[in-house]
Amino acid sequence: VEETLPHFPFGTRPTDGAWQVVNGTRFKFFVYSAYFDRREGARLVRVVGATKTRGPERVWCRFWYGPSPANASDTGSSSSTRAKYSSATVMARVKIIRENWNLKYSACFILCPVRTPPLAVPHFVSVVSRLRAPPGNLLTLRNTDQDADFAANPTGNASARRGSPVGKAPPSGDNIPDRIAVCVKPLHFNYDQALYLMEYLEFYALLGVSHFTFYNHTLGPHASCVLQSYQQGLVPGNLTAHDLEPLQPAEAANNVTPRVLKSTHYQRPTVSILPWNLRMRSQKEIRTEGLFAALNDCLYRTMYRYKYLALVDLDEFIVPRYSDTLNELITSLNQRFRNRNTGAYSFQNAFYYLQFADDSLASSGIEGGNDQLASVRASLVTQRKTRRRYKLHPQKQRSKYICKPEAVVEAGNHFVWEFAPGKGSLNVPPKEAILQHYRVCEFGGNDCIKAPSIVDRTTTKYVNRLVQRVDAVYRHLRQRCDLPALPPLPKIQDSPKEKPNEKTKDKLKENTKEEPKDNSKEKPKDKQKEKPKLLQQMRDSQAKDTREQGVTTKENLIKGVAATGATTTTTTKRAATKQQQKPIPPVSTTMITTARTSSTAKQSDPSASVRKKRKLIVFELNDFGIPVARVEYQ
Repeated sequence: VEETLPHFPFGTRPTDGAWQVVNGTRFKFFVYSAYFDRREGARLVRVVGATKTRGPERVWCRFWYGPSPANASDTGSSSSTRAKYSSATVMARVKIIRENWNLKYSACFILCPVRTPPLAVPHFVSVVSRLRAPPGNLLTLRNTDQDADFAANPTGNASARRGSPVGKAPPSGDNIPDRIAVCVKPLHFNYDQALYLMEYLEFYALLGVSHFTFYNHTLGPHASCVLQSYQQGLVPGNLTAHDLEPLQPAEAANNVTPRVLKSTHYQRPTVSILPWNLRMRSQKEIRTEGLFAALNDCLYRTMYRYKYLALVDLDEFIVPRYSDTLNELITSLNQRFRNRNTGAYSFQNAFYYLQFADDSLASSGIEGGNDQLASVRASLVTQRKTRRRYKLHPQKQRSKYICKPEAVVEAGNHFVWEFAPGKGSLNVPPKEAILQHYRVCEFGGNDCIKAPSIVDRTTTKYVNRLVQRVDAVYRHLRQRCDLPALPPLPKIQDSPKEKPNEKTKDKLKENTKEEPKDNSKEKPKDKQKEKPKLLQQMRDSQAKDTREQGVTTKENLIKGVAATGATTTTTTKRAATKQQQKPIPPVSTTMITTARTSSTAKQSDPSASVRKKRKLIVFELNDFGIPVARVEYQ
């Protein structure tokens, strides 16, 4: 039957990491990449694609066997090569990726079994809608023994000189290189924040990340030039700066000298950029440019090549508290918890809202640095925004994770959907590390900054090294990528505060100058003497009236005070007994009434002012690292 089916599509170029269409389907159906999955003794071809969410159409996988992928393009037109290609067609199963937000289309896996006795591992695979339909796509199969990333590289071997790699199985377990990779969802909306992209790459490089995978949907010219420079190795890789480790409260009390932090194993990160021209309308037909297809493609693309993989966005940083790198953090977690079944490490999310005021330390510059380094530090988001929301999100809500790729079957955005048998996730305590998320208020407006917040300067332990690296890359690529100038340094906030103080001083001087003028106008002593006489006459008249109506005034006082509460009635009774003992009771009664009225006025004024202002509870860390709450009115 296979001989009667369409032959190998020589006019189609095999691709790895490019969207191709599946011909003959009623609804949109695209495939992107194919991987050989041999875990748990299975032999499975896993194709990453996108199709209809509910009721996906039935498709077949056609395996292609023949010459090695290295010489297929050289001899593809010859009749001898055409005869060497053979095919095997199997029915596929479409598995919809769970996180699809109930939209019409979703990312999916096309699972094609490779049955052991008759079939070997193919070189290429095509997905077809009908058994006799000609293939409209051709994908190179990755993670096989013939994969160029795992193939041996003998210098003197004749097969290596001819271009055919020597077969070698991918590493597993402890043989996988102890390196960390980062996957970023598709870049869209002509993303062009070049300086922030440098900060992102260099900050994670200081944390021990060695490789980044980006998916280019729509990228601006400056950001595209920066990524291509990293990809081609045109970025300087020197690092000589160091930082001081922040002390613990007990260490600070004992005057312990801080440890010097040096990135001795720093390496310039490598970058891979893959095209992402998915012909589906984002947020209307599929979720955010089909990001779940990108995350799972990156999962299998880094499998067996890197021991750990972090799936994070551009505005998210996994920052350890006490460790300097993510490798040290994971090593300490493995030693303390000793769970061999750990397949992922989940970190709780903390919002660092961009509406929060900038930290004054960000504009203080660098010790021994120039204005250029000071302006670089003032423009770094991780150094400017140090105030975060006090309450962390619970696990699996806004959280992100670092996983072992070979332990994950289906990756999600905030947690792993499906692990390999016997694997699970470890919830990292917030005191060890958190996910620092820099973004605007999630529901619009500025109401988010009214929530309780706290100042967290954990990222300042990387400030010297980060500023040196970003400055070196920026100066090297400024002309090459036509980068915009750095924003100017913010003005010191003390200067505007001095102006009102000077104004108040001038007003006080004017008032002091005016006072002698007023006194000079009122020089006659007769008028000054008349005022005490009039006051004495008024007091005498009030004393006579109160003596005549002493009983009535006492009753009125008791009735008025009884309305305020039981405590005030007791005080009025005591005041009344004192009035009977003293020879001049009216004076005491007037004093009580004035005291009552003044106290009630004082109590009413703050309530009116509090209603107009809004009450905020702000948390700050003291010198010993303990959060202290204080109340502010805005």
